[in-house]
Amino acid sequence: MAKTTITNAEGNFGHAEIETRGKRGRPRGQATQMVYDALRDEILTLEAKPGTYLDETLLEKRFGVSRTPIREALIRLQSDRLVRFSANRGHFVELISIEEVPRIFEAMDLYQAAVLRLAAQRHTPKILQELHEINEAYLAAADAYDHKVMTEMNHRFHLRIGEASGNSFLAEAYTTALNYTLRLTYLMFEKARSQPSLRDGYYHRVYDEHKEMLALIEQGEADTLEALSKEHTQLFCDRVSDFVNERESFRSKPTDFFSEPLS
Repeated sequence: MAKTTITNAEGNFGHAEIETRGKRGRPRGQATQMVYDALRDEILTLEAKPGTYLDETLLEKRFGVSRTPIREALIRLQSDRLVRFSANRGHFVELISIEEVPRIFEAMDLYQAAVLRLAAQRHTPKILQELHEINEAYLAAADAYDHKVMTEMNHRFHLRIGEASGNSFLAEAYTTALNYTLRLTYLMFEKARSQPSLRDGYYHRVYDEHKEMLALIEQGEADTLEALSKEHTQLFCDRVSDFVNERESFRSKPTDFFSEPLS
């Protein structure tokens, strides 16, 4: 057992005992993060297609770590709704069920309105500044046609709103709903590569609505925020509906990413 100094997001230092069982001597906590980041990126960008079997033995060889950090990373990806475990079949990249899409919108509508209302009551200047910076990064990515960064910035913006609510239980539920939409968002941005004009429509409207949200949060306008939240959810819902109806034009076959959930 090796004692290692670690730094958290706030820059505070502390000591934690991290088991160094990685085959190349990498601390297990770092190994888990490395595997998680790599697999998450591949799943979101469709390099690892929905339904792909994630063989733990092959992942061990690929990343040069032991089975433990592989399993820890897969468990984290399960909580993100990006990986599914089947007792009889092991771990697979999560599929997206068309039947579940309306339910996720229903959940998003409720959770988003709630976290925005609380954020209007509990925000701090620091949080607002961070949200403005994230939104500007989203716009810069839109202007550069960087769909991956756009996806990440949009996701980060809403995650931070959840944190600003000051209610960890609600924020966790909101995060689960947001995670489910990640690949849908990426797929929609992928579609737009062949339709650049969408940048000035959908992309900029997302940016503008985010900016309006921040102004209303700063003003404490909870009721107006709830109405805007519904519009924002509907905007995303409409784009996903268009995507579902035209999904055959994507580089992946429809059956690659739309199917019944694994049992």
